[in-house]
Amino acid sequence: MYTALPVIDGSQSPTPSADIRQLCQLQIDRLSEKLPILDVWLVCWNQLENKRDMIPSRRNHGVGQQIRSYLESERWISENLPFLELTPLSLGSGESQAYVCGLGKTNAHWDYLFLRTEEHISHFQQDLVKEYAQLLHQYLTLYQENLRQRSKIQLLEQALQQADHQLRNPLALISLYAETIGLGAENEAQKQQADCIRETAQYISTNLGGLLNCGKRASLRREKHTLSALLQDATVLLAPRIVDKQLTIVQSTARPVSLVVDGWQVAQVLQNLLDNAIHFSPKGGTITVNWQVSQHAVLITISDQGPGVGETNISELFDPFYSKRAGGTGLGLAIAKKIVLDHDGRIGAETLAKGGAKFSIFLPR
Repeated sequence: MYTALPVIDGSQSPTPSADIRQLCQLQIDRLSEKLPILDVWLVCWNQLENKRDMIPSRRNHGVGQQIRSYLESERWISENLPFLELTPLSLGSGESQAYVCGLGKTNAHWDYLFLRTEEHISHFQQDLVKEYAQLLHQYLTLYQENLRQRSKIQLLEQALQQADHQLRNPLALISLYAETIGLGAENEAQKQQADCIRETAQYISTNLGGLLNCGKRASLRREKHTLSALLQDATVLLAPRIVDKQLTIVQSTARPVSLVVDGWQVAQVLQNLLDNAIHFSPKGGTITVNWQVSQHAVLITISDQGPGVGETNISELFDPFYSKRAGGTGLGLAIAKKIVLDHDGRIGAETLAKGGAKFSIFLPR
């Protein structure tokens, strides 16, 4: 009997594309071991680079370039390549048999599994191929989603770099002018106002550098932080808006929890989610921050009493430049997701039955 195939759960945090490719490689290598196969190729569309990825089994028996050229021509592909069904192909030679198994389409391009065998394969062997094809289809679905996320992240990084380039010099000038005004202040009140402007400009400039580094694993400064302290850091700049809207922030009564994370970045996630909750909350409303602790992870939820998240919007909610807020940049939630994923966590949103939105963050401890 053959080895049981692993199951892919799409709700898990995204696996890096290179790892998914290795999983595909492993499965077609295993398939080569179990059947009288000369060659196995997994062919899929790389939407990030807009080209075909061709993954051969490491057990293939030569003639690689000939097969590659044949596959690249794609003259043999029909419009309706049967999904997860083996279709015989004619190679123009009686020395071997060939089969193709459709794995679905990406951007109008077929993904498929190509096999070349010494002889016709039996019905039992075809069923085995279909099981592997089903697994590869799951891997490719995850792979394509991963590439889509990478494309969005690249777009986000470009936007942050452009913002840094356009804002850093003006912020330096504001800080300089504020310092000059402070030196010539006629009274203590004017000096305090100038100092406040200078410190705010320096704070924004520092945070721009932090935003540019967010999500880069090499830049994560992991240290032990309490969740309460991170929440306190997140609410410092939001306090005036909380007071203005007469909002109440209710925190969890669960036991204190510590996380080994990049403190600045996770505080930025919490700040972005709280900022979103404040914006959509009605005047006098309540924002609830809860957390549940397990041995190896913590689940943090932030709920508001606003209009909630429409089902049609959830899939786009964390995309760069997507915003339902007038004048919004559409970067806050995208940055939050990028930071959470780079901490090996997950983030999601839903509309509560009683109204309002709930954002959930799952982070390893």
